[in-house]
Amino acid sequence: MEKKDSIAVTVWEGTRQQVIYLTPGDNLLMGLVRAKLPIDFFCTTGKCRTCALRMQIPEGSASGASATEQYRLGQDALGKGFRLACQVYVSGPLSVYLDASGSACTDRNL
Repeated sequence: MEKKDSIAVTVWEGTRQQVIYLTPGDNLLMGLVRAKLPIDFFCTTGKCRTCALRMQIPEGSASGASATEQYRLGQDALGKGFRLACQVYVSGPLSVYLDASGSACTDRNL
């Protein structure tokens, strides 16, 4: 259910699409967990990389890549649209892609 002043986050699990609504400034990982979506995570600080997801983030829709993401993922993965959900704070609509197994990221070589 959409709420006033909420932000639509489109979540893709394979071919299935679901929209969740977050408040501006919400942490994406915590929003996915609250929505009971199949997101792997461990540390919630970016050190483990477990919550790496491919995303489409229009300019201005989320915080920029943190220093932790730049170090842990590298420019190649960031350039392919991967981010750490625990490091993303939403400020506009965006899309997130979960693989069919419920694991956060199929490319474990990030």
